[in-house]
Amino acid sequence: MRIYFFVLSLFFILSCAGAKEQGGDEKAIIPPPHINCPEGGNCSFELVKNSVLKLNYSDTGQMSPEIIEGDKIVVKYQYKKIPVKDVMDSGYSEYVYLEFDPKETQLILKDKELQKVKMIFGRICYCKGAMGYFPVYEGNLFLFHRYGNVQLRTSFKVNKVPQIIEQIDENINY
Repeated sequence: MRIYFFVLSLFFILSCAGAKEQGGDEKAIIPPPHINCPEGGNCSFELVKNSVLKLNYSDTGQMSPEIIEGDKIVVKYQYKKIPVKDVMDSGYSEYVYLEFDPKETQLILKDKELQKVKMIFGRICYCKGAMGYFPVYEGNLFLFHRYGNVQLRTSFKVNKVPQIIEQIDENINY
């Protein structure tokens, strides 16, 4: 079992080793290994240093995230479903955002503690009444940050809308 875990860990580390940084030191967009992306779509990570996650609210109470300059690191995960050919309004995306202090080397959070990193889930689609951004209050998060590497393991549930992404298990090198 230990050998299996070691080989699996080594695979994750090596699969991210070839990722290239784009946008200078401020932003790194890393294509994750395809093993962790649900079928029928594409996944991407964006890691934004020297930023914070600002949560804006409309007059109707709808939340929308904005990444602005600050002193933290923001992680943005996106799942984009491959649209159905010749079908209008078949676009579908899910997002997970969170921010953490770069001085933190390890975070282990559960349920309502997920709001310490402002974890939110977004579902954007032509889904009347079942889309938007929502705070995550149910789930687990393990984040390890050291020497330009972020290990992110989370499983979560948002009961307000259906979701495809219920877990993320990635190593992000920047």
